[in-house]
Amino acid sequence: MKRDKVNKGFAFKPDIDYIKRTMDMPVRSKLEWLEEINIFVNKALSKKRREIWEKFKRGEV
Repeated sequence: MKRDKVNKGFAFKPDIDYIKRTMDMPVRSKLEWLEEINIFVNKALSKKRREIWEKFKRGEV
């Protein structure tokens, strides 16, 4: 019997041009950007939405 593929979680395919542009960016700048985004996301998401997001990342949803 053939099993149906179950799609769970999410996939992210970054833009190759964006990757090329950021390759020359200093590591410190990349880490500062990442920290700023992390702070923003943690403030913007409710606890419930954060839990749902984590389930997506683990492939549970």
